[in-house]
Amino acid sequence: MKIVSSLVSFLVFIALGTAQAGEDWVDISSEQIAKLGPQGKQSFETGCAGCAVNRLTGDVFVNINFHGMWKSSDKGTTWTKIDGGAISGRGETGWSVQVDQNDPKRMAVFSLDGTAGYTIDGTTWKKFASLGRNWDFGSVDWADAEGKVILAGKHESGGEVYKSTDGGSSWKKLSIKMEPNWQKQDGCMIGVMDAETYVFSFGDGIHRSTDGGATWTDVSMLQPRSKVPVLFKGVHYLCTSNGLLVSKDKGATWAVQGEAVDIWQGPSFGADERRSWPLAPKAFSNH
Repeated sequence: MKIVSSLVSFLVFIALGTAQAGEDWVDISSEQIAKLGPQGKQSFETGCAGCAVNRLTGDVFVNINFHGMWKSSDKGTTWTKIDGGAISGRGETGWSVQVDQNDPKRMAVFSLDGTAGYTIDGTTWKKFASLGRNWDFGSVDWADAEGKVILAGKHESGGEVYKSTDGGSSWKKLSIKMEPNWQKQDGCMIGVMDAETYVFSFGDGIHRSTDGGATWTDVSMLQPRSKVPVLFKGVHYLCTSNGLLVSKDKGATWAVQGEAVDIWQGPSFGADERRSWPLAPKAFSNH
């Protein structure tokens, strides 16, 4: 899958929360990337891919290709490796790093051509069992304290989607498939709403399962653009080209919130659900 390739450098929004600072971006990762040394064999594998911000502390998390997950608490002045050796390879898409917006120290990294894994407490990391080249992106049951249920999309597999119910120790292939032609994967989405409830799209609206992925029901003709739903304070969010989709019933129904803006990733939140950064600010203007 080639929706998002590796970034040469990660640009972070320094002036969070200011209306005038939308164009004030500063490169904070290139110096650290240079210190770590050579990366992949191909030019698009250099740099970093996959990043997130802890909305409670301001810490920045970056997946530096082939060097794992790193954290900066001082706007990129210093960096600390945080994954305990669990993460390698590169992030293939912008959704390869998933953070629990309710408790941002919890995160998962769905790496390609390396090891993937996650932490449910912000300290201890667990490697996922490998399935070859591994993942484009994935979704974790962040509503659960143990976060054992995971859905993940396998890279260049003809659209295969896998489920784990034991925190990535083992995987079972589901019957659904993402669009096997990567050029058309704009419309694919997978999401864990709870241990038995999942949502899925492959370009024809939103489908929902309440039996662990055994059967699926069409629930909405609205088309997501983001690849993974975001859970925050009991509400799930998806991005579209015409606004933000919101579900308050674990994906049974969806409604457009805010203005009809084009949103690709997120939302990432600030202090509460009325503040998002920086992916869908206008979507909350009518909230």
